[in-house]
Amino acid sequence: MSAPLPAAGHSPAAATVRSPAWIAAVAATLGVVGFVYLPLLRYSFGEWLKPDYSHGFLVPLFSAYLAWLWKAWAPDEFAWPDVRGLGFFLAAAPLYVAARFFNVGTEWLQGVSLVLALLGVVTVYGGVAALRWLYGPVLFLMFMFPLPYKVEHTLGWPLQRTAAVGSEYVLQTIGYPTYREGVLLHCQDHVLEVQNACNGLSMLLTFVTLSTAMALVVKRPWLDRGIILVAAVPIAIGSNILRIALTGVLYNEAGKEFGDRVFHDFAGWMMMPVALGLLWLGLKALDWVFLEDLGKASREDVIKNVTANPALLFMPQFEAGAKKPAPAAPKPTGGNR
Repeated sequence: MSAPLPAAGHSPAAATVRSPAWIAAVAATLGVVGFVYLPLLRYSFGEWLKPDYSHGFLVPLFSAYLAWLWKAWAPDEFAWPDVRGLGFFLAAAPLYVAARFFNVGTEWLQGVSLVLALLGVVTVYGGVAALRWLYGPVLFLMFMFPLPYKVEHTLGWPLQRTAAVGSEYVLQTIGYPTYREGVLLHCQDHVLEVQNACNGLSMLLTFVTLSTAMALVVKRPWLDRGIILVAAVPIAIGSNILRIALTGVLYNEAGKEFGDRVFHDFAGWMMMPVALGLLWLGLKALDWVFLEDLGKASREDVIKNVTANPALLFMPQFEAGAKKPAPAAPKPTGGNR
């Protein structure tokens, strides 16, 4: 999302008024919140050191950048305390207790609780105006926290099987005799096992996070942003299949040792640029579908019209933004010469 335009009478460059009492109150509240959720933050940091959640290091940095990007919505003065913010704390407390004592999605539920608590801090000390400015950056922090184990386990096997089936199809298509037994790929003279660690969940989580960040900052209509989010899943899965298929090729052409080294090191890093390239091609395809000379405003109008009346897509005479042909000039009268 591009930086929003400031409201009338609001100057983005104006200094926000912060009294010493306000600063002290915010610091004290954040200190209490940090102390309560310190075990969660320690656990999350440990998970960031693993491949599946290595993107966690970048999430707080992007949230800070997003807050700066949306600074046009920052209020000049913070009216506090706003008691409406206590509702967020009342919602955060039972989630924290449930996660801590009932061991149900512990870390992820605690993450939801922390985000709600931070929204409470924003509202209590900044009012609804500050909440309107910072709700997006705060909600984005949810990508820092690991998914519940049951969710990871539920997603893991389908992703693992999809990776094996897709890789088998790709290898057969490019001319390598391959057959599959479960998640074992017999590719010519080698056997390639698609292990649980290679199911693509890491790439999926990272790419969904990256796609969400892109959708928030890209200067495009809402249709494009929605496509960015929806396309994140198939692109991530397809990129992982491509990585496994490439490993099968290297096994046969350069040996198992070289294939393993590329598979676990180089290819894992290279698939992210490939995924981003596929996403870029998808956005360019949208530009080709919608005429370039329409302009942003006209294109958004077309999207709104089609959203309100999908039947327009099936009308032969409908062409997004097409200009009507100019009327033909009248034929001269007076007979033949």
